[in-house]
Amino acid sequence: MSQSPQDPGHGSIPPSTAIPEHVGAIGAYEPASLAKNTVGLAGAVAQSAAFIAPAVGLTAGNIFIAGLVGVAAPFEFVIGMLICLCIASVIGQYTKQISHAGSFYAYLTRAFGPKTGFVAGILQFGAYLCLLTFTFAFFGSFVDSYLTSHGLNLPWQIYTLALGLLCLGIVTAGISPSLKFTLAALSIEIAIFTLLSLIILIKGGANGWSAAPFNPANSTTGFSGIVLGSVFTIFAFVGFESATSLSEEARNPTRTIPLAVMLTTIVVGSFYVFATYAEVIGFGTNAEGIKALQTNASPFTSLASTYVGGWLSVLVELATISSLAALGIAQVQAGSRVFFAMGRDGFFPRRLATVDKRGTPVIAISAVAAFGFLVTIIGGSAWGAESFSSWAAYLGTLLFVGAYALLLIGIVRYAQMHPATDFHLIRHLAIPIVGLIGIGVVLYGNVHPVPPRPLNYLIWVAVAVAIIAVALVDTLEKRRPSKILEAGAVLGTMEH
Repeated sequence: MSQSPQDPGHGSIPPSTAIPEHVGAIGAYEPASLAKNTVGLAGAVAQSAAFIAPAVGLTAGNIFIAGLVGVAAPFEFVIGMLICLCIASVIGQYTKQISHAGSFYAYLTRAFGPKTGFVAGILQFGAYLCLLTFTFAFFGSFVDSYLTSHGLNLPWQIYTLALGLLCLGIVTAGISPSLKFTLAALSIEIAIFTLLSLIILIKGGANGWSAAPFNPANSTTGFSGIVLGSVFTIFAFVGFESATSLSEEARNPTRTIPLAVMLTTIVVGSFYVFATYAEVIGFGTNAEGIKALQTNASPFTSLASTYVGGWLSVLVELATISSLAALGIAQVQAGSRVFFAMGRDGFFPRRLATVDKRGTPVIAISAVAAFGFLVTIIGGSAWGAESFSSWAAYLGTLLFVGAYALLLIGIVRYAQMHPATDFHLIRHLAIPIVGLIGIGVVLYGNVHPVPPRPLNYLIWVAVAVAIIAVALVDTLEKRRPSKILEAGAVLGTMEH
């Protein structure tokens, strides 16, 4: 158990400061509770891995990575995995001490106080919402393109509505059904892409196996390509931390959650490296193969047709659709838990913390799903689903960069302030610094050179989100200071 809870920036709340009597475990108010002891290690891994959506990462991201580094794409994924392992290690240090559905919001509250925690929570929650709209829009566009090519021409909004209803229905049904669905979808997509990769390698690819894909010197655009390519590989891992939002529902959370985050990063990262290697070998490492790799918008579908036949290419397309569905469910699940936690702790309306008899935050789930759907329909109808999905992904990446950076900085202070963490030079300083360098590269690659409109405007939108979050919590502190004290007090009781 922790010492006295923190105030926004002055260590601990003075003994003379009155804590509102309705605060959680401190007084008469008993906060809503999520379903306890319902998520095991497999479920936590399914949540994080489904949020990563490896089939979507390979389908949507590889063309950008290949355009920058060519045959060195597998090496690029190794770099991305190492950077994310640094972040996963830091997350593990928090989750070994704190079990809270608010995830980053809870961790930064314990490190710096509820004001910084609120800002981190807004950045993380905003990123989840952005990526949810990306998923809804990309799903509508992808399914529309696929079915149109097979003679069925319906508005893309129909497919987005179907996904929205699926996400709402499954996540509302409870944590167990939703995790079973995501685990099944995840298993299918990995099995299909692994089968294709094995067939390509067994057949020797276009011109035999080669170590060239792991040599950074083979980057098409040199070292700068390796640096910029890491922007897309790290984006392919985004969401690997989302199991932290299930901390209050996990069995033995201080062991299950950090292990799930680390396992997800290693397993999905290894899968990315393996599948990308097979992709490169499949097209070939010669000039002709590199050109085909860099210009093919559906590389794995083409490879399936070339090395196996049309039936496997259909399965690759269906695996991508399944991956998108699982991604949407995982995003609604994670976003609703953060929304729930911040409502329960007093930063958002407490009605968002309402749970049903199974401990499912039904109102938070409905709010997240409805927001994602409505924003997608409005934005996608105005500017096109494909364009809107790319903008949402870009803004979500910027918000994640801010949240990850705060998390990496916060672990240094957290370890110093809480003796139970046993400050370690490598775990609490060296690894966070390496992670910050990686995040810095991602930020640099996203803003320099300044991207074309409207992406350049979204940089300022991300800055505005952070500024608005600071202004909101400052206003809340002035008008209702008890809310700040209450959130700090509640978070102070969550440490093990």
